[in-house]
Amino acid sequence: MKVGNRIELTLEKLALGGEAIAHTPDGIVIFVKAGIPGDRAIVEITRRKRKLLFGKIVELLEPSELRVPARCRYFGQCGGCKWQCLPYARQLHFKQQQVVETLEHIGKLRDLRINDIRGMDEPWYYRNKMEFSFENDAEAGLVLGQHVAGRWDLVVDLEDCYLQSERSVDIFGLCRDFCRKQELTAFSTLTEEGVLRHVVVREGEHTGDLMVNLVTSGEYFPQMDRFVRYLTAGRPDITSIMLTVNRRKGQSSQGQEEHLIYGDATIKDTINNITFEYSAQSFFQTNTLQAEHLYQIVQRMAGGNTGGTAVDLYCGTGAIAFHLAPGFHTVYGVELVEDAVENARRNAERNKITNVEFHCGEVQKLVPDVLPDAPDLIVVDPPRAGVAPKTLRHLIRIAPPQIVYVSCNPATLARDVEQLAQSGYRVTEVQPVDMFPHTYHIETVVNLIRD
Repeated sequence: MKVGNRIELTLEKLALGGEAIAHTPDGIVIFVKAGIPGDRAIVEITRRKRKLLFGKIVELLEPSELRVPARCRYFGQCGGCKWQCLPYARQLHFKQQQVVETLEHIGKLRDLRINDIRGMDEPWYYRNKMEFSFENDAEAGLVLGQHVAGRWDLVVDLEDCYLQSERSVDIFGLCRDFCRKQELTAFSTLTEEGVLRHVVVREGEHTGDLMVNLVTSGEYFPQMDRFVRYLTAGRPDITSIMLTVNRRKGQSSQGQEEHLIYGDATIKDTINNITFEYSAQSFFQTNTLQAEHLYQIVQRMAGGNTGGTAVDLYCGTGAIAFHLAPGFHTVYGVELVEDAVENARRNAERNKITNVEFHCGEVQKLVPDVLPDAPDLIVVDPPRAGVAPKTLRHLIRIAPPQIVYVSCNPATLARDVEQLAQSGYRVTEVQPVDMFPHTYHIETVVNLIRD
C-alpha cells in the first residue's frame, strides 16, 4: 500500500487519539481519521510510518449503526470535538476499553481491578475555560473560533459551542464584533504583523466569576478603554479583564506579560467546599463538576495516615494537596508555574489549611531537595508527557509505601506504571474519569502499593 492508494475497509474500533482502527487484507494496521467502529468506507492512504498506515475517509459507503447526528453545526470542520457522532454511553464504553487495553498492551498489566468509568449526568456546557483564536480570512475578514481539525493555519468562525456556557459564547461574540468594528487584525506568524492572537474566557462554576483574557502580540492597544466598556456593557457580570502579551512568533495563549485591565486579577471557584483563587495562566481543572469527583477519588485512595507525610507533585494551585491535608500531618506541593504556587499559598490561607507547604520549580530538579526521606504517600498528576524519567527514578529510589498516579494520557500512564510495577509496586485499583465528553481525552487514577 502506497500513499494515495484507496481501499475499501470496515472500521473495527477506536484508538487513543480518537482515530478508528482497521486492517488491510494483508493484516497491516491502518488508523483512519473521523471514522467510528462499524463504518464501511473507501479510505485513502495519507501517510506510512514503519509498519503502520494512516488514512482518511473519502467515501462513506455504509455508516455505522453507532452513528448519531452531531448536535453542533460545526462538527467535522471544527477541531474542538471528535466524538459528537457517538452516543455518550458509547463514548464511555470506548474510553473504558482504551484504558484496559493500554494498561495491558503497553503496561503489560493484566487482571487489574478497573472500575467503570465515571461519566457525566449532563455532558454539555461543562467547560469552565475556553480558548478561541483570531485569524485573518481572505473572504470573511477577522474570524474568531477554533482551529480547523488538523490545521493550525485555519480557524472556524464559531457562533455556537456546546462545550462551554452560553455566557462564554456571548463574550466571544462581543470580542469578535468589537474587533471587527475597530478594523483590528489578527497576528500573522508569516508576516509577524497584526495584534490579536486569542481570547480566553474562564468562569467560576459555583461563584459566577467571569474572566476575559485578551492575548495580543504587544501591550500597545489604543482601543482598550473602549474594549472594556463594550464588553462590560454587553456582559455586566464580567469580573475581570486581563491583557496577556505574547511577543514570540509561535501562537500560544501563554505570554511573557500580564496586565490587569479591569476588575480583579484572579477569579474564584469552589471544589468540594474548598475555595480556589487562580490567575489567567494558572492551571485549574477545566471541568469543575468532574474535578470534584476526581479529587474525591484521590482522597479515598489516599486513605489517610494521621501523623504521616504526603507529597503532591505537579500540584498546580493546590487542589489535590488540600484534599490530602485532612488525613496527613504535613503535605508538600511542587509546581513549576510561579503564579500557580502563589495562588496555592493564598488558597491555603483563605481556607485556613496550615499543614501544606508549596515549592516552585521544575519537579525533576526540586524532588531530591523537597521530598522528605520517607513520605507515606506521593501523588503525581503530570502533564501528558507523563513523569519525567529522572523524577520517576528518584521516586523509585525513595520507595514510598503508596503512590497515587493521576493521568490525562493512558499511554504515558501505562509506561510509567509498568516501571513502578517492575520496581515492587502493585496496582490495587484503576478508576477512569471522563473529564472531557465528546473528545477522546481520558483521565485515570491509579492506586499503587509497595509490596
